Amino acid sequence: MYNIFNISKETAPLFKSCFDANGSSKSIEKIIWQFLETPSKKQLVDIAIDKETEKVAAVYAVFPVHFQIDRKKVLACQSLDTMTDVDYRGKGLFVKLAADVYQKAHSDGLKLVYGFPNGSSIHGFVKKLSWQVLDPVPFLIKPLKTKYFTDKIKMLSWLPNISLSRSYGLGKNYIIKNEKVFPAAVDEIWNNFSKDIKVAVHRDKAYLDWRYLNKPSEDYMIDHIYSGNKYIGYIVYCIKEKHGGKVAYIMELVYQLEFEDAASFLLKNALNIIRKSGADCILVWCLEHSPNYKIFSKRGFFTMPEKFKPIELHFGVRAFDESLAHMINDRKNWYLSYSDSDTV
Repeated sequence: MYNIFNISKETAPLFKSCFDANGSSKSIEKIIWQFLETPSKKQLVDIAIDKETEKVAAVYAVFPVHFQIDRKKVLACQSLDTMTDVDYRGKGLFVKLAADVYQKAHSDGLKLVYGFPNGSSIHGFVKKLSWQVLDPVPFLIKPLKTKYFTDKIKMLSWLPNISLSRSYGLGKNYIIKNEKVFPAAVDEIWNNFSKDIKVAVHRDKAYLDWRYLNKPSEDYMIDHIYSGNKYIGYIVYCIKEKHGGKVAYIMELVYQLEFEDAASFLLKNALNIIRKSGADCILVWCLEHSPNYKIFSKRGFFTMPEKFKPIELHFGVRAFDESLAHMINDRKNWYLSYSDSDTV
């Protein structure tokens, strides 16, 4: 009944057509970047074509990414795009395609799949694909103006839009450079930063270049910090018109752990820039046990109340390697940041 194709430059337009036809338009450039240009150079996508009508019936896609699990570099994948055309829903295609992709991933030695299903799809991932839920997605927020809250609570809508932040003073012990490049030293920085992290995407130079320098139609700000000639770390952030306001996102803050004061300096510099931009709030994904959690907390970030979350997202995972399941299924072993998000 169906022909199944993997993603390629020839089939990418078919992938796009399924999403476009069902109200979730995608650019061909981002599809190619996401699934054909990853550092792993593997493709794990099922595109189902109705043999009779030649219409794209469904798509299930993951993209492989290098992970570190208990300090060992392995291959894993993130579940990203799933779509069943409106004319083919209720026929079990979602489960069929996902099971096929997972079998291929497992056969290729991938250790896990993870992702952030929305409220309408989480049930299928848990009940039909055996995912473990590691909720909540660790949203932290730093409000910069009262508008972000008063617009969401009718009884407070009359309040004026008041600034909630101040400019931070900066010391002179460090040098910050804004450069859209990642030096080779970021590998050493990540190895230091992640020495006690058991489960995370391996954030080496190859990954950072792909994620932040090569992504189409994005313009991330990247600041690097030095003490003299010594490279200490970096921060990546962006500012977007989203969710009815001007929202800043801190994508990543990674540094040598013995230089926590430098990381704080780097964050304060970014906060000053974001504040001057007129942003309403700043969002971060940061688990409470992460090395940089304390730095965010000291600068006024706190767990976002459920009612203010911009969208309903869940954090889930499925281990392909059962010998690693006990580690992978424990939220306290994970490191997450907005680098793991496909929407920013």
